[in-house]
Amino acid sequence: MKLGAIILAAGASQRFGPDDKLQARLGDRTVLDAAIAATEGLDQRLVVARAPIPVPDGVSLVINPEADAGMGGSLALGVTALDPCDGVFVVLGDMPLIPQTVYRQLAERVTDHDIVVPTHDGRDGHPVLFAATCFDELKTLSGDRGARGLITGGQYRVARCEVGTDAILQDIDTKDDLTALTNRSKRPA
Repeated sequence: MKLGAIILAAGASQRFGPDDKLQARLGDRTVLDAAIAATEGLDQRLVVARAPIPVPDGVSLVINPEADAGMGGSLALGVTALDPCDGVFVVLGDMPLIPQTVYRQLAERVTDHDIVVPTHDGRDGHPVLFAATCFDELKTLSGDRGARGLITGGQYRVARCEVGTDAILQDIDTKDDLTALTNRSKRPA
């Protein structure tokens, strides 16, 4: 099975302040680099950003010139840019602590489902895995309309997968969030 990842990194980060939260340091790498690193080993990886940014070798960059319109357009651009594959993880660039084991757990479930959503203590998180059967509809997203409607709309076979880590719920919106995640990433597992 060929799986890819679309790492969404085109948000305005208004609550974080004037600095770019995705380029903020989290240990020895940036927040975005940490999120990208967790997707290593997938067949293809794309970062959707609002402007050119550095990405690691083997990762493609897609620019969304209309990023202020919302996440839906970024997701649609990412899916449109994919090479043929069986499914894609939608990854938020500001969620840097998701372990690779979460990706493996979700991948195991997608053969019998169209969408696999990670959960922790009954709460949905990210990354969400969409099978290729969802791609045509994902390509039509725009504005602030993300993929939630595909998950809740009833037309797709959706599985929820308890993953045993709250990292799927931990994003960075403010500098306090970054400080908390930095402290958390220093703790032994």
